[in-house]
Amino acid sequence: MLQDARGAWAALLLVSFAFLGFALFANLPVLHQGFLFADQAVYYSMAQSLAFDGDIEYTKKDLVRYMEDFAAGPNGIFLKRVKTDGAEKLFFAKNFAYPLFAAPFVRVFDSNGPLVFHAVLLFLLLLMGFSYFSLANSPGASLLRVLTFLFASVAGVYFLWIAPDFFNLFLVFTVLFLWLYKVRWQDQGRPAAGAVTPRWQRFLLSGASDYLAAFIAGIAVYSKPPNIAVLGPFLLWTLLKKKYARAAGILLGFALSFGILFGTTYLMTSDWNYQGGERKTFYYSFPLEKDGVTFDNTGWTMTATGYVERVLRPVKFVFYNIFYYIFGRFTGITWYFFPAVLFLILFVLGKKSFDRWLILVALAGEILIYIILMPDNYGGGGGSLGNRYFLGIYPLFLFLPDIKIKDKEFLVAWGMAALFIGQILLAPLQSSARPSTHGKKPPFTLLPVELTLINELPTNTNPNAFRQQWGSPSYKDRFVYFLNDNFNRKDPGEEGWWTLGDRKTDFILRTFFPVKEVVVHLLSNPRLSNRITVTVEGRTQHVTLGASEKATLRFQVGNGFQDRQAHLYRLKIKADKGSIPYFENESSQERRRLGVFFELEVTAK
Repeated sequence: MLQDARGAWAALLLVSFAFLGFALFANLPVLHQGFLFADQAVYYSMAQSLAFDGDIEYTKKDLVRYMEDFAAGPNGIFLKRVKTDGAEKLFFAKNFAYPLFAAPFVRVFDSNGPLVFHAVLLFLLLLMGFSYFSLANSPGASLLRVLTFLFASVAGVYFLWIAPDFFNLFLVFTVLFLWLYKVRWQDQGRPAAGAVTPRWQRFLLSGASDYLAAFIAGIAVYSKPPNIAVLGPFLLWTLLKKKYARAAGILLGFALSFGILFGTTYLMTSDWNYQGGERKTFYYSFPLEKDGVTFDNTGWTMTATGYVERVLRPVKFVFYNIFYYIFGRFTGITWYFFPAVLFLILFVLGKKSFDRWLILVALAGEILIYIILMPDNYGGGGGSLGNRYFLGIYPLFLFLPDIKIKDKEFLVAWGMAALFIGQILLAPLQSSARPSTHGKKPPFTLLPVELTLINELPTNTNPNAFRQQWGSPSYKDRFVYFLNDNFNRKDPGEEGWWTLGDRKTDFILRTFFPVKEVVVHLLSNPRLSNRITVTVEGRTQHVTLGASEKATLRFQVGNGFQDRQAHLYRLKIKADKGSIPYFENESSQERRRLGVFFELEVTAK
């Protein structure tokens, strides 16, 4: 047992030092090709501003300092304008909890600072998980369980993101650990609190750890409001144990950190809501970079005003999104966070104490918060790998089942990780930069596409695949969204697309009116006897065309997948033979790999 403990400690330290070494010495601007996007850009800018200026006001100095590290500029940055006492100021329009804690590391380690901060969080997380599971398991099995939790899912990839996602996971994990350590201590028949134990353990078995957990919960909720779910079971458990004074202390600790952070937000920006007011996002051109470049004449409005009215959907969308949340191609937790599914199964098959039921209700409630209040973006946006908002929920699954471990659990979890996310885990930075790549190959192409997230799919990060207008230039009520790369970019003057050789192009047709008929006009490449297959809403037709021969196929359709005024229709088109005319015709300058050219036509109801 002693040898096993030494081996587990050595492994824990080795993993921690490996990540710390990467965090300290990786050339992040080069690895990111001088480019951070959206949340990573704004949070890194905020951390710099807090580290060097002690505020979250946006100035030209912040822009210059940022571009000294990442030359492409803070694309996707969120700013808000506040007018006070006749003066106008710009502030970063995100919460400042994560950049506040990352700022000291940025001050010392510059662009590597956020990852050095993450390395500290990783070490603490491994230490807590190891201590918790060691209450009922061997040291080796205990460490392996928490490593499986992190690295047999995409959670570990978010270590590399300069964003609050890994920070939020750590906060929720810490709250649960501080609360449940003493509960599991008693479950395992250990000596009662107050027996001769190390000082760190006496703290964990005391009420003081609950107050610290409450204080950290306040930070977690400020950072991501749906994290309020982690406070519920913790507080209710304390009340049901009739520890009313401790419950009051928990509420006080939560209110203290929550109030300090929101109060500081108000003091710095004159607004409680860091996402309210005049809020915009900016790409390629940023306020104050030059005289005449202002908040007014650049950027896109991204206000939270009237948010609830904009996002409310019929009840049926809750059921659609629950299905997508579990099994979706780009957000399904079954594929990206399989350990969560495994832990849920182990809970169903295992011991069910009351605190575990409370955790189950909490995680279900938080998932519903995202699904109901963010039905068109519950996964964290098109740049996410899997569902990044799930990271704040994921620790609830880890603490849900019995803490006793069987070896076969690890085999199943790592087997699923190898099958579905192996390519992500082996190339995390490349996968983060191109978050849809894995979804364009089996087994993901066999999975359902999240139609409720049509404007937030990872495939939309390719501007040539996202919201492509077609037909007459006056048509602004019909668009195409490509789900793979099997199409050629349009040449000037083309009203349709060539598929990529003999590969199947897969796309969604979106209209803002109900369609009676979809008409597909086809033009074959120079190949003879080219069999073309077209599928519209599950109905398939075939046609065989000669060289450069044309054909038209018609499909009767219904309302498709309807989201308010939008109607979505799934299409797939494939040619059996491809051609590169440049190599086959001396007079041709066409270097694209052509399959079949298609133009669309729709008949409204």
